[in-house]
Amino acid sequence: MSAITTITRRKLLKAAGAAASGVALPAVWSGRAGATEQITVADVGGAPGQALRTAFYDPFEKATGIRVEGVAHESDPVTQFKLVVDTGSKIWDVCMVTPDDVARLTADKNYLEPLEISKGPDDELIPGALLPNWFGFSAYGIVMAYRSDVYKKDAPTGWADFWDTAKFPGRRGLYRSPKGVMEAALLADGVAPTDLYPLDIDRAFAKLDKLRSDVAVWWTSGAQNTQILQSGEVDMADTWSARAFAAIDAGAPVNIVWKGLYSIDGWSIPRGTPKLKQARQFVQFCMQAERQAAYSTVVANGPSNLKAYKFIAPERAKVLPTLPENLAGLTVRDYAYWGKNYAAVSDRFQEWLLMGGKR
Repeated sequence: MSAITTITRRKLLKAAGAAASGVALPAVWSGRAGATEQITVADVGGAPGQALRTAFYDPFEKATGIRVEGVAHESDPVTQFKLVVDTGSKIWDVCMVTPDDVARLTADKNYLEPLEISKGPDDELIPGALLPNWFGFSAYGIVMAYRSDVYKKDAPTGWADFWDTAKFPGRRGLYRSPKGVMEAALLADGVAPTDLYPLDIDRAFAKLDKLRSDVAVWWTSGAQNTQILQSGEVDMADTWSARAFAAIDAGAPVNIVWKGLYSIDGWSIPRGTPKLKQARQFVQFCMQAERQAAYSTVVANGPSNLKAYKFIAPERAKVLPTLPENLAGLTVRDYAYWGKNYAAVSDRFQEWLLMGGKR
């Protein structure tokens, strides 16, 4: 057992003991209230957590009488998720995870309850939004953005242009992680979106070798990505679409190129929750077009139910990745591939960075 896992387990057991004795806990480990009709939902916290309450939690309580207690999970919730199930603590009933997380939560042991939910007759879900044990409600683009004050006349239109430093000179930014970067390199090298997976890792690293000296910033967080685009520290960068929009919303001359990938944040239910019926009811509630529209009006991620665009203002819709004209340039990230291969590819990627970009 790793030190990280041991510490996390101790925290969990300590929190469970404190809950039993009535000691006040931090929000992330708060116990469920005494009300019978209540579920605890673990989400990412912060501003998105507040938006989730406005768009989903409070309306769900109003519609059903079931209160939702929102708690924040760690940035990578998989270890916590496993501990919730393995220790039988039952402190979560629903958790916000990605399909990559789902792959890790079902690889060696199944930690997830089946949703037993099907698409409704009025739903129009994007590809990859509904699995037997997960529903995705919030899509984000893994795309590119550029400073329009730098590229005024001849602007980049795709990943081949991102790599073309002769035609488009300037400082590049890239995510310090292989997810999305590997795919961008292959798209730049001429691989068709439909032929991306399984990834040709050797080919991707060969393409990255050609750009390494032009990468001014290897960014590590969404906030940093927004900052380098907004300040002009880079002239173009890969980006998560909502982070590019944050720079645009702050007044920066930034344009988004809708070419690349999309991924989705969603809900899974921990195995063994005694509130399974209510948890499933909550997940199905989040499929509603009007509720997803309310969320995408606050958070610049796209709804997975395309019917939501009937309730979203046209100007807002333009910056969302699942608007059909934007979605046309995006391919869903292969969750199964990354669930199986992330550790090995990430190790090689970090080694490549340490070696100055040469394998």
